[in-house]
Amino acid sequence: MLLNKLLRLSSIALISLTLLISLFLSLHSPPPTAAQKPRILAFTALQMRGSETRSNLFAVNADGSSRRELAPNIDVSPPLVWSPNGQRLAFVSGYTDIYTVNADGSQLTKQFAGDACKAANFEIAWFSNSQKLLFARSCDGFTSDTPGSQSLYTSDTSGILATKLVRNLEVGGEPPKTEISSEFYLSPDGQQVAFVKDRNIYKMNADGSEMTKLTNSPGEYVSGGSELVWSPDRTKIAFLFGAYPKQQIYTINADGTNIKNLTNNPQNEVYNVKLFWSPDSNRIAYYYNKPGDSSGEQQDIYLLDINRGTANNLTQKPRNYGELSWSPDGKFITFVAGEFNNQKLYTINADGKQLNQLATRLKPSGISELALSSDSQQIAFIFNEIQGDKSNLYVINRDGSALTKLTNDQDLNASHPVWQPQ
Repeated sequence: MLLNKLLRLSSIALISLTLLISLFLSLHSPPPTAAQKPRILAFTALQMRGSETRSNLFAVNADGSSRRELAPNIDVSPPLVWSPNGQRLAFVSGYTDIYTVNADGSQLTKQFAGDACKAANFEIAWFSNSQKLLFARSCDGFTSDTPGSQSLYTSDTSGILATKLVRNLEVGGEPPKTEISSEFYLSPDGQQVAFVKDRNIYKMNADGSEMTKLTNSPGEYVSGGSELVWSPDRTKIAFLFGAYPKQQIYTINADGTNIKNLTNNPQNEVYNVKLFWSPDSNRIAYYYNKPGDSSGEQQDIYLLDINRGTANNLTQKPRNYGELSWSPDGKFITFVAGEFNNQKLYTINADGKQLNQLATRLKPSGISELALSSDSQQIAFIFNEIQGDKSNLYVINRDGSALTKLTNDQDLNASHPVWQPQ
C-alpha cells in the first residue's frame, strides 16, 4: 500500500513539473519571427463575373495558399499601398474613389468619393502611424484647352477627422494656368510634398503649411517623363535638369541646401529615365542611353554614389533594360533585359558582381511590375503568357529556386503586386 501511494505521489509530482515547465516555456519563448510568418502579396486580377469584366483585389500567401478576395463587388485600380504596420491596404476604385481594407478583408471603408475627370491619376502615402493617408489626385490639363487640376488631400482613416482637401490648383489649358506645372510628389512618410511651380521646385507640409522654394534656377525639372523622387529617408530629392534629352541628374536636400550635379556630363542623354534610390538613400540607380540612342536599345544600368560623386556601370552590356527594382536590404538589384515579349529576369549585386538569370524555365516573354518582399528573399513579377494572351503573377526565391504561379485560370490579367510589410 505504501509503495502504491508513493508511486501515485511521484506520478502527480512529475505531471505537475511537466505543466510548470510547459508554462515557463510558453511565457519565455520568443514570438514567431518574420521568417516564420507567411509572406503575403496583394494584387489585382481582371476577371469575368457573368457578363461583367472587373478588376478584383486579392491577397495570397507566397506559396499560393490562403487566397482571398479583399474587396468584393468593387472595381479596383492602382495604386495599392500597404500601411507601414502591414495591417491595412489603401487602393483606388474606378479612378475616382479611395478605399481602405484590413489585410483579412474586414472593414472595407470608402475614404474618398471623387468625380470623373480626364486622365485621372492618384498617388497615395501612409503616415508612419498607419492611421492617416496623404493622397494626390491629378486631372490632366496639359493636353486640353480646358484647365485640369492637381489636388492634395489628407484622410484620417479612423474616421475622426475624415477627409480634408488641402490644396486644389489649376494646371494647363489655353491660355495655360501657371499655379503649378507638375504633379504632387509625396514623401514616403506622407509628411511633405514636392512639386514644380513657376519653373522651380517647391516643397510644403502635408497640411499645406510652410510652402518653401527649394531652387533658384528656373528650368525644366520634370520634362521628358522625369519626376521629383524623394529619398527613402526623406532628406533629399533627386531630379533631372536641363534641356531634354541632354539632362543631368541632381539631388537637393529637402531643406533646399546642398544642390549637386551628380552626372555633370554635357553628352549625357536620357529618354524617359526613372531614378531609383537605394534603401539606405546613399545611391541612385538609373538607365543610361548611349548618346543618340532614343530607342533604348543601347542602355546600361549605372549606379551613382551620392557621397563620393562616382558612377559605376553595373551591366556593361548595352541592350534594352527595364523594370529596375532594389532589394530592401540594398544588396542587389533585379531587372529585366531584352526587347518586348523577349525579356528575361535577372539579379545583380550592387557591386556589379554575380549577374544571375532567374525563372529560366519560362520562355522569354514580357515581364513587368517587379516587387521584392520586405526581407529581400522573394521576387514577384507579372509574366505575359504568349499562348492564351494572359498575364499571370509569379513569385521566385532570390536564388532562383521555387518558381510558383500564384494566379489561376479565372484570372485573365494580373497586375500591381505589392508585398505586405513584415
